[in-house]
Amino acid sequence: MARMFLLSVVALAACGGSERAQLEGTVGVVSLDDGPRLSAPRATHATVRTETGELLAIGGCVAAGCEPGQASATVDVFSPDGVRLVRTGTLIERRVQPMAVAIGGSRVLVLGGWVDGRVSTTTEIFDSSTGRSVPGPNLARPLTSASLVRLHDARILIAGGYDGREVQARAQIFDPKSNTFLNTGSLVTARSGATASLLDDGRVLIAGGGDSESAGRRALASAELFDPANDTFSQTGAMAQRRYKHGAVTLENGDVLVIAGSDERDYGGKLRSVERYDAARGRFVAAGSLARARFKLADGVMLIDDGRVLIGAGDEQPEVFDIDRQSGELVAASLDGQWNYMTLVPAGKRTALLMGGYREGRIEPTDRSWIVRF
Repeated sequence: MARMFLLSVVALAACGGSERAQLEGTVGVVSLDDGPRLSAPRATHATVRTETGELLAIGGCVAAGCEPGQASATVDVFSPDGVRLVRTGTLIERRVQPMAVAIGGSRVLVLGGWVDGRVSTTTEIFDSSTGRSVPGPNLARPLTSASLVRLHDARILIAGGYDGREVQARAQIFDPKSNTFLNTGSLVTARSGATASLLDDGRVLIAGGGDSESAGRRALASAELFDPANDTFSQTGAMAQRRYKHGAVTLENGDVLVIAGSDERDYGGKLRSVERYDAARGRFVAAGSLARARFKLADGVMLIDDGRVLIGAGDEQPEVFDIDRQSGELVAASLDGQWNYMTLVPAGKRTALLMGGYREGRIEPTDRSWIVRF
């Protein structure tokens, strides 16, 4: 039986700190049900919806401390409505923090990540209909945490990222028709963990990220645009806040909402702020705040209609951000812990599947999923 929960609002006290008040939500009712168990605990995994509708959870760390294991070489294939684990397929490599993107039919390109303790150059093409992978072409360099997006012409842009030694500015294009990688222009600024958002006109907004994976990391406020007409990058307006480990969604009007994250202080610098990229003017504007500060959002955010964004990761309670009101409201239900690097993928009509992640503090991946209805 579905558990129905009204949204609860976090209200700040007028003075003397803050307090949380339980209020009836004004943006509607969200239901949160236990979903199907994953075949193994997973965090830092990749999640993809294939063109044939299956929902995939790919690789990731599977043991305490976010360590790899045999299940890091598996893919869970869920039914299109997200209510059933159909099969568990097999990858060629055990991959932690892989990148993945649908490339047509039931096929998914799985790239890089950490393999045997090193960042990998290898790729593979997983077919959800067979549950098997075949080798893909190698990347030009080892890579993880790159910005990855499918372009309007079905090519795949892979920009920036980390090669195991330093953050990268170089970019490549994967052509699924020829099954080859081609070098393209370089980012204006080397960055890892940036968001990549496809705009209506075919360009790609790449925002934020970090300039290093070492202790001296600086989060970035800068953003840039990739133009597929000439395969070049150019700088665009900067955000007001430096941020990485954030989320982003493209809105119905073509703008992009950039959500929360952290500055270079990591856990100590978690953010509530939201900024909107005005695609017509090429600049960011303040767009409000979440109910709670969140980071390590990965693919844990999703546009659920033309006026709301669901944020599933980064706290023990998901929340819904109302774009017009510029505020977030907590779903009055607990995930039984704060899970980071959860993934959120559209399922059936007005439904999403929220899955995996690791518990804050103890770094313990979970095999749980939740069905969100809105």
